Amino acid sequence: MRDLTGKELVDRLPVIVAGDGVNQLLGVPKLTSSTGEAQASAVACLIENWGLVDRIASMCFDTTSSNTGNRNGACVLLEEKLGKKLLHLACRHHIMELVLAAAFHDSFGVTSGPDVAIFKRFQMNWTNINQTRYEPGAAHEEVASLLKDDKDSLLAFSESQLHHR
Repeated sequence: MRDLTGKELVDRLPVIVAGDGVNQLLGVPKLTSSTGEAQASAVACLIENWGLVDRIASMCFDTTSSNTGNRNGACVLLEEKLGKKLLHLACRHHIMELVLAAAFHDSFGVTSGPDVAIFKRFQMNWTNINQTRYEPGAAHEEVASLLKDDKDSLLAFSESQLHHR
């Protein structure tokens, strides 16, 4: 994005803390690079400045190698900087991209480029879809009831992992 001066492009990383009914933007620092080290340093600095080191128990991140690398990934480096293990919560959207990519590959095989016919047709008809009527599946009572046991089980597991350290 453009820097505040409007003259140069800079990478920025929004850092949000959430929990106990609180959602707080800690900051959107400039990154000197997009490496795991730069990201971990920026996040650790904000967490320390806000006095939250003892309150942070988990982190949510996208699944790029700069985040998930086992030696130089931002997640591992952030744990080192904070001096404690954190529960890793990979972004569900990025995880679903991996699942969908595998399902697509199994269903359609290897593609030769970005212009996949079924998606091009979908893109061409996008304006014909009433997007104001979109509702997530979990908003429907029947789907929510089917997912409740899984949701409760996942929450219980996550909490047990936080206390297991």
